[in-house]
Amino acid sequence: YLQSGRMPQTLAEVRRVYAERARTMGAALRQHLGDAIAFDQPQGGLFFWARLTGAGGAVSDGGELAKRAIEQGVAFVPGAPFFADSPDHSTLRLSFATADVAKIEEGIARLGRALKG
Repeated sequence: YLQSGRMPQTLAEVRRVYAERARTMGAALRQHLGDAIAFDQPQGGLFFWARLTGAGGAVSDGGELAKRAIEQGVAFVPGAPFFADSPDHSTLRLSFATADVAKIEEGIARLGRALKG
């Protein structure tokens, strides 16, 4: 595969797809969760690392939001298990690796509904 010379074109396409997904997820998070979530737009990788702020009385515990999200048909990984010491329960990790743009938009809309209760 590498000797065929196809790798640069494949990498360019993969980068385009994941960048679009990341932009879509960031925009959807801002639209549906607003000030209740804080994050930096990823510049690489396949995940958002975010923190629930509790703004407007919204849930601020990632584990609690995960339970509510499942009821809305969407799942994510709470961030607390990623800490070796003193876990931050307000954190969460959101993947855009396997969902297309439409599914990302729908999933984040559902996450917004879960956040509001």
